Order: sequence, then C-alpha cells, then structure tokens
Amino acid sequence: MTWLARLALCFALFFPWLALRADDSALAIGSIVEGELRAGESKRYTLTALALTILSIRVEALDDQLDPQFEFLDASGALVAANDDFAYPATVDAIVQAFVLPKSGAYTLTVAGLGGSAGAYRLHVLPGYDRLAMRDSVMSSQDWEVAHSDAPVGFGAANFLSIDMTGFGAAAVIVGRRFPAQADFYFEVAFDFVSAINGWGLGLAFRIQSPDTYQRLLLNKNGYWRMERVSGGFVEPLDDWATHPAIVPGASKFRLGLLVAGAHIDIVYEGQVIDSVWGARTTEAGGVGIAMLTDAARGGLMSFAVLEAQMTVPTRLEAPIIPQRIKMRAPYLLAHDLSRQQLAQGFGETKLSLSESSVRNNRAGVTRVPIASGLAFGQFALGAKVRLERRAEGNGGCGIIFHFYNDENYTLAYFTADGDYGLSRRAGAGFAPGVYGHREAPPDSMRQLLLLVNDEVIHFYLDEVYVGSLPSQRRFGNLGIAVVNYQAIQSACQFADLWLLSYDD
Repeated sequence: MTWLARLALCFALFFPWLALRADDSALAIGSIVEGELRAGESKRYTLTALALTILSIRVEALDDQLDPQFEFLDASGALVAANDDFAYPATVDAIVQAFVLPKSGAYTLTVAGLGGSAGAYRLHVLPGYDRLAMRDSVMSSQDWEVAHSDAPVGFGAANFLSIDMTGFGAAAVIVGRRFPAQADFYFEVAFDFVSAINGWGLGLAFRIQSPDTYQRLLLNKNGYWRMERVSGGFVEPLDDWATHPAIVPGASKFRLGLLVAGAHIDIVYEGQVIDSVWGARTTEAGGVGIAMLTDAARGGLMSFAVLEAQMTVPTRLEAPIIPQRIKMRAPYLLAHDLSRQQLAQGFGETKLSLSESSVRNNRAGVTRVPIASGLAFGQFALGAKVRLERRAEGNGGCGIIFHFYNDENYTLAYFTADGDYGLSRRAGAGFAPGVYGHREAPPDSMRQLLLLVNDEVIHFYLDEVYVGSLPSQRRFGNLGIAVVNYQAIQSACQFADLWLLSYDD
C-alpha cells in the first residue's frame, strides 16, 4: 500500500463524523447521508475500512415511488453484500445487518432503484447494526450515574466525561441514562487518558438488570480481555482471559464495543471483531454503561475519560427475518455469521469435512450414496460445492439427502441442469409439497448449496441466494449425496468441500 493510500485509509477511519453532502462519493463508518435517484440512475460511494470491521448498511426509501437496492463490492469487484427488499411488503428498505468485512481496503457501494424506480433515499452506514439509537458526544455527567461501586467514584469537570476511583480490586458500574434497554444492540465507547498507578480493568457493562446483576467486558492494562457475568456479587467468567494482535497493551486511548445478538456476543476493538462469546443463559434486555476495576493486588488510583458513546440497534419485525443472501466462507467463519444473524444456536461443532465425494447414475429417479455412515444428525448447517456433468441432453441434477430413515422417509434438497431446484420430504412412494423453483445455472455448472436445519424449519440457499424454507419437526437421520434425474440420463455429481456443523446437544 502506498503512503497516499495509507493516508486515505487513516483519514477515513479516524474522521467518520465529518458531514457528507449527498453528492459526495466517500463514506466512513458512521455516515448517514441523503440523496435522490432519477429514473434508471444509480449512485456510487466508496468506503475504506479494515478487515474484520463489523457494520450494517441500510438504504431507506424516503419516497413511496422508490424501491431501493444496493450492491457492496470489494476492490477486486467481488460481491460482499447486496439487498433489495429486507422484508417485503412490511418494508421496501434495502438492509444488510451486522456483516464483517473480509479484508482491508476500499469498497464500492452502489445504490439504485429496482426496475428503474426513482425518489429520495437516506443511506445509513453504521457500526454494528443499521439504526442509530443514541450517540452521546457531549458526555455530560448528568446523563451518567453510578449504579454500583466498591469505592467512591469521582467525576471531573471537562468537555468530556472524566472518571476516577481508588481502591484494591474495587469495581464500579456507571450507567448511561439516555441509552435504551435493548435485547439486541451494538454499544461502543471511546476511551482516552486511561491511567493507573498500577494495573487497571476498563470496559463495558451491559444487560444491566440491577446494581449487582449485569454482564461486563473488561480489558486490562496488559492487553487481555474477559467477559463476565455478575449476579449478587458473584462473578462468573464466560471466557478465559484472552488477547488479540489488534490490541495494544497499555494503550491510553482506544474504542471498545460489543455486538449483542441473542446469546451471541462479538467483542470489538477499534471497530474490528477480535473474538466472539456464546452466553446462552442470559439474553434479556437491560441497560448499558461503563465497567471499571482497580488493581486487586496493589490497588491505587485509576482514571480515564470517555469521549463518546454510541448505540445502534437492528431493524426488527414481528416475523423472523431471513437474509436474502449468505456469503459462503470457511465453516468456522460462517458459524459466527450464522450465530450473529440468529440463524443458529451457538457456533456448532464440525462433525464432517469431505474434500471430495461423488455419485453417478443413468436411471430416472433419486440415487443415494451414504456419507458419514453410522452418524445421525438433527440440527445442523451443511455446505458444499457441486459440479454436475451429463453425457447427453436431459434434465438431471444433484442433491443432498438428510434426515434419512429409510428409502421412503428422508428429506431432499437438489438442483438440476435446467435450473430447477427443490426441497421436499419424501413420505412413502412420493414427495410431499415443498419448495420448488427455477434459478439459472452458472456457465461453469459449479453450484453452491447451503442448508440450515433446525427442529422447526429448514432454510435452503443456492449459489448464496435464499430460495425458500420448509417447515420441519424434530428428526434425526443419516446423510447422503444423490443424483436426481428427471429422466434416464447419465449424470455425475462431483461434491467438493462438503462440511457439516452440528447443533445437536
């Protein structure tokens, strides 16, 4: 990266509060801009950010005539995120929530109207989630109160919130009174002038139910963090002390954030996700604030300032929101994406990873080859790349069989050479009504399958695009790969990078 590019990157990252005009092309994390589209027109913006930055994009229609859509591309032109209708007909806004950037560099965001529609829009590019609930840049001590402290907490008079405390292992929680109690949210605080005679622990309190019941994220002077649950004075670690290369030990200035999505919690340092924690026992809404802890062994004075605090929250509707697109990534990364989107309960356990497997047949019907023989799965995420080869004209295809009990009781997800796809449960001699549709196959005939299976519903993604859901029930069964021939034709299915994340207890 050249010195000019580095300068541009630093400018974009450290000055996100600069006001943007609607015709500006440069965005920063935290930007909210307005614009207008003429019929058939598109607007292009650029965003420079670091890898592992977590953000949401929302294009809000300000006119009834506009049906907005957007695409978000990396510097090589690869699609990172896209959306048309987040939840039509409840809203026509285009939204992608809480996604993590795969690499550092420049990204391009293009906003357009579906079908050439025109009108005014508001573009939100925010850290964490897509709606700004509160941004406190004034940091008046009147808006913050001590909920709990083991020693006196001092508030200084300055143009920011200045705090100090003395003691041996003294803890305190300072609540932001203007921040709403939310179950799902992103909360971030900018700390500065952090100082202590000895060690210090500083961070965020959240899900505050009472002065002695809350959760907290603490970062210590040595650059290690830990998540804890505090209840009735008892402290329960949710994770061991850990560090990350992005953390600067002893730094006197840093931003610390949390993205909370149900039981999924992301730890965010300087805007980048450095780790995730699954804390399933406590998911209720609560207050947020600042947590602090003095050195337990040597005590002493610790002090710091808070320059800014902000909270973003997700757009939520009564019905569950199913993402239109899920970007296929390495299983361990996708596990966090699914947990963050609340499409999976936890991070799962990798129970299957096959680099290559294949099945072929020349007869009409479904031909199955078992995989993971002897193992049965109920709730899981499964992904695979599949290449279909056929020797003659005809509509043959490939599929995944799961919840297999016998030849007349299983579930099948498949696609065909002519672009047909389906998801259905076999019951007896035939298949029950399910998901059926048509999606043109890519020129190289390589397809990507993703199945998200739980006890209530099965979600089916083909080539990273959501194609439908099928109600389900609690089942366990074996797995298989399959040829699915509509007629007698020689079809061969080559499966690559097939993996399974199990969510079974």
